[in-house]
Amino acid sequence: MGFIKQAKADNIAKEAQDAFAAGRYFFAARLNWPATHHFLSGEVADWSMQIEAIERAGWVLSEWAVGQDKQGKPEAYPVFKRRREQAARTPQ
Repeated sequence: MGFIKQAKADNIAKEAQDAFAAGRYFFAARLNWPATHHFLSGEVADWSMQIEAIERAGWVLSEWAVGQDKQGKPEAYPVFKRRREQAARTPQ
C-alpha cells in the first residue's frame, strides 16, 4: 500500500469521524482518480480504501455518482448515511 493511498484514506477518515462526532446524518465525499491508475477494468484501490475508512467511522454508503474533473478523469461522489443503529441513538 502506497503512502499516498494511505494518506488519502487517513484524511477522509478524519473528516468522516469529525462529521459523525458533530452529529451529522449525511456525509458526502469527493474521491478523485488516482494519478497512477492503469485505466483498465479492475479495482480502484484508492477508492476502496477511502470507502472502508469512511464506513469504519460509522457511515454506510447510500448513494453513488461518478463525474469527470476538468481534465476528464473520473471522480466519485459517494453519499453516506449514519449506520441505522447509530442514527437511532442520535437525537433528531
